[in-house]
Amino acid sequence: MFKLIYSLAALVVLTGCGFEPIYGSAGSSNISAELSTIRVAPIKDRIGQQLRNLLLDRINPTGSPRNPNYKLIVQISESKQELAIKKTDVSTRANLKFTAKFQLQGLQKFAARALTGEAKIVTSYNILSSDFGTLATERNARRRAVRELSDDITNRIVSYLQTPN
Repeated sequence: MFKLIYSLAALVVLTGCGFEPIYGSAGSSNISAELSTIRVAPIKDRIGQQLRNLLLDRINPTGSPRNPNYKLIVQISESKQELAIKKTDVSTRANLKFTAKFQLQGLQKFAARALTGEAKIVTSYNILSSDFGTLATERNARRRAVRELSDDITNRIVSYLQTPN
């Protein structure tokens, strides 16, 4: 009984505070339509291609816009640090650090709008005795990092586009 009362109270508080889902249809703005007007510029290197593909999936799921209102430019850098070194000078753990600098430029009538930012993430993986196993865990760490970077960049763009001019 108390759970029901607390749930209803929480629902009333959330509706009264102006809470609005980012991608929902509540309110007058349709963020999905505005996101679909962003052209994502190519990003160099293989990791950049993977990041661009994930951004396209989140921002332009129906394909590139014919008349874009915005252009997203991303530069990604990667560094590797080996950790947990044994007495035999063999590393057993490594960190991959990714930094993505992004710029959302307004085009045409949106030229006055611009957003710049930087997203960073550090992922870790184990260095195994098997070279193949180590390559697989490193590839998985890169995949996780790129997914997190795309989520972070997309969320920042969404929150920026929802703010009034």
